Amino acid sequence: MFTTFYNETIRKTVIGFGSLFDDIYVQRLNSSGQLEKKILVPVSYSPKEKFIRMLREFPLLKGDESDTHIGQILPRMGFSITNIDYDGSRKRNTVFRRYVDGAVNPTTGLVEQNKTQFTEVPYNIGFNLAIGGRSTDDCLQIVEQILPYFTPEFTLTINFTDNFNTKIDVPIILNSVSPEFEFEGDTSTQRNVTFNLSFTALSYVFSPIKTNKIIRKTDVTTFISGFNTDGSITGPTGAIARSISSITGPSGASSMPPNASITTENFEFGSGLSITGATLS
Repeated sequence: MFTTFYNETIRKTVIGFGSLFDDIYVQRLNSSGQLEKKILVPVSYSPKEKFIRMLREFPLLKGDESDTHIGQILPRMGFSITNIDYDGSRKRNTVFRRYVDGAVNPTTGLVEQNKTQFTEVPYNIGFNLAIGGRSTDDCLQIVEQILPYFTPEFTLTINFTDNFNTKIDVPIILNSVSPEFEFEGDTSTQRNVTFNLSFTALSYVFSPIKTNKIIRKTDVTTFISGFNTDGSITGPTGAIARSISSITGPSGASSMPPNASITTENFEFGSGLSITGATLS
């Protein structure tokens, strides 16, 4: 039942979520209201404790905004997965499959194999985005560049598995925004201004891709019999007919009609044996 496979579907959801916040800037204005500096806010896959710990463990970072001080750390964003939950409300029939034809055999001109995959399984992936800044204004600038796009969801298009699901829309829902301000502590303690944004991605995970041979020939034998009221078989039970159907050709690359033909042979059993043949183009 279980096989080793990795479609990277959760990983692609994480990358897609993080890419939403990779082009956010914080502006610094001078006393005249003119733009003095524009800072690109870095985003990384890490919880907020990472950059808060950096501030506490490296006291030199609490100085000015030179390349060796706090300007190198804040403002900053970090996100992480908080939960992965099954969503039965979006479930489809499990036995549905997707089919993709394999490569064409250059000798026969037929597609001899196809790839199949069962329908996707819906899972909700929870994310927490932590925004840290030197001041409240820095955090508010970042938050205001995010909130207008979530009403309360923003739809992200992700290419999960090649050939099967080239483009699937994944709604990203903004659940809450929670600010944190730390005012307690001595004068040597760095004040932390943090905003926590909670999101839910209505994503999917996918089953392994399997390779199967294409059925090109069927052999069906029909029997005649009767049944009693209790379900037991009565009367003659011999074979009365046999039908063999197969795909022949084609001259082109496709392996199914109309480029290929279906040949049928019918065998009828009784007082004698008769054979009839027919070709469906």
